[in-house]
Amino acid sequence: MSVTPIVLATRGSALALWQAEATSRALRAGCSDLVVQILTVKSGGDRDQTTELARFGRTAIFTAEVDAALLERRAHAGVHSLKDVPTSFPDGLVLASVLARGSPEDVLVSRNDTKLADLRRGARVATGSVRRAAMLRRLRPDLVIVEIRGNVDTRLAKLDAGDADAIVLARAGLERLGLAARITQILTREESVPAPGQGIVGIVCRADDVATRAHLDRICDREGAAEALAERALLHALHGGCNAPLGAHARARDDVITLVARVLSEDGRECIDDSIHGSIDDAEALGRALAERMAAAGAKRLIDAAREG
Repeated sequence: MSVTPIVLATRGSALALWQAEATSRALRAGCSDLVVQILTVKSGGDRDQTTELARFGRTAIFTAEVDAALLERRAHAGVHSLKDVPTSFPDGLVLASVLARGSPEDVLVSRNDTKLADLRRGARVATGSVRRAAMLRRLRPDLVIVEIRGNVDTRLAKLDAGDADAIVLARAGLERLGLAARITQILTREESVPAPGQGIVGIVCRADDVATRAHLDRICDREGAAEALAERALLHALHGGCNAPLGAHARARDDVITLVARVLSEDGRECIDDSIHGSIDDAEALGRALAERMAAAGAKRLIDAAREG
């Protein structure tokens, strides 16, 4: 008897394919006769490698085409880096599962293995993230922040070619690609608060696909899901989007979750820090509560100013 395969849609980068393969392995580990296939699609963010991410003028630049594959029933589920996934989904789609979280931190990769504090004045540090740029400007206002686009291998090649003295990337991506040896410095949470969802593989499917949701629920990591809920609730409440000068990191352990967040001006001079903790079962409510406090302190003003800039 033939078995209907579960089709996972993903972008075609090495990291995206790693995430899809990890999801496939998790699904097949609990059901040995399950057949999983991978469908690669090219996102708008992949096709346009020149426009600055903050200037695209729309959200979902890395997820819309994967979402379309689900809605058109060419795939059963879409696999994403959760930090790229908007907090609002197209009608009919839901975030169904997350895998166990990888390392959430930002890292510095420099050409001469020079740490952040030791980079020369005026050194060129590359990033495609408004958040990372603001964090860097707060730590080292003398640095020159330059835009960089492309997948991890492309960015490393640009660094090696001399396009910048250093770049900031996600630790999880380098580790998953076997490139941890390239890391010069792991930035602490005090130095750079990660993006909401950073290090988490998120899996989206159709809300009415009961069978696929059952498979995905089986592989969902409870602590990772709570951390994702808290961070994304805060992001949604602050109308941050995936490319705002906003960092949020939740840590769930022993039924308790702690959420820290930071919102900055684009130049890094203004900074609002806050944190909250409570039951893991209240993760989403805690994210909203922290967002309310930060909004009252001026966080939305900083986010709106960055978006208008």
